[in-house]
Amino acid sequence: MPVPRLPAVSRMPARIPWVPALLAGVLLAGTSVRAQPAGPEEDPPAEASPPPAKPLKPREPHNETESGGDITSELPLRLGSVEVGGRLSLRETLVKPQVGDWAGELALGTARLEFTYRWKKRVRAVVEFDAQDLQTGDSSLKDAFVWLKASKAVSFRAGHFKVPLSLIELESGARLPLVRRGLLRDVLDDALGLSGRRYGAQLEWKCAGCSQDLRLRVGAWQARDLEDDVSVSKGLGLTPALRGTWAAGNLEVGLSALYQPEGASEFGDRNGWTAGLDAHHELPLGPSALRTWAEVLLGKASALTTTEGRFLTGRLLAAWRLGGALRGEAYVEPFLMASALEPDLERDGDWLWEGVGGLNAGQWRLWRLQTQFELRRKSDGTPAELTALKKNLASRRALLVQLEVSF
Repeated sequence: MPVPRLPAVSRMPARIPWVPALLAGVLLAGTSVRAQPAGPEEDPPAEASPPPAKPLKPREPHNETESGGDITSELPLRLGSVEVGGRLSLRETLVKPQVGDWAGELALGTARLEFTYRWKKRVRAVVEFDAQDLQTGDSSLKDAFVWLKASKAVSFRAGHFKVPLSLIELESGARLPLVRRGLLRDVLDDALGLSGRRYGAQLEWKCAGCSQDLRLRVGAWQARDLEDDVSVSKGLGLTPALRGTWAAGNLEVGLSALYQPEGASEFGDRNGWTAGLDAHHELPLGPSALRTWAEVLLGKASALTTTEGRFLTGRLLAAWRLGGALRGEAYVEPFLMASALEPDLERDGDWLWEGVGGLNAGQWRLWRLQTQFELRRKSDGTPAELTALKKNLASRRALLVQLEVSF
């Protein structure tokens, strides 16, 4: 009788892109359980086969953690579970100051590991490290906080996490199209110490009965780099802040405010304050999407000038993602950002501004190759106090190329 022919075995493609194979293969080899999009229904497995693994839920947006990776390993425990994620990036930075030649440095941009413990929906503990900081001698601790849910509307967070002042600063670096956040990161975090991670406690409220997402966060954070204890009359070195957000569909709008007592400033004995308005929107365009962030901050800080004038900052970021509708799909994403700083509204001709343009390409939420060009300029009347804070606040040009893998 004729022998039935067996179906031909499909041959795997012979070529694999060497960049993701080299880095993503090393980093993702230990990931045992991954978040996958839901697929079509299949025939039920045999009785002896184990049940399929339950897919992981995506991370919550704007949760003040940096890794932002959508791929995590979940380790079940007797009570709750532990998720592991992170990012690794290699960056080449070329800088051309106003006076001098181009100079470059090849280094790690980020080497993050994040561990998240969850018990039901009531308890979450997050610890995140950055091994890159070990080379510079800085603290490698990023996030380290405990989150407790008291009711449907009220929760509490305490530990080391971001001050909720700016949406772009709160957003995970893995979700932003940027290689780095640029001028206003240098001003708000490095120069003024208003944003970034601090030790603190935060009370969080979410409207449980609202049809739209309405949230409020109120807390206090310890000021950084304080040499001595601060008296009660000077506020104990604590910086109170609050942030309210309203979200509907793909639009999120936020209002924030921060007060800096005289004992919470490392640059003098004068108090300061900051208030801001920001928004984020994502417009789906078939398999593509247009993502935009915008923010304006107004405040007073003694570090910028020797006067009592108010400062004003603004930042606009737009990115057009072509492809990448699902995680793992190929995509290309050009982006533009404009930032400006007016250190004293009572003085003329003291503006600083920066223009940024770049391109991302890779597999969405897996790996990306990034290029970013920065052009920064200052006016003739820019105060000397400001340009002396950080050499990167002066006029310059910069080119950055980065390869990043999220896991």
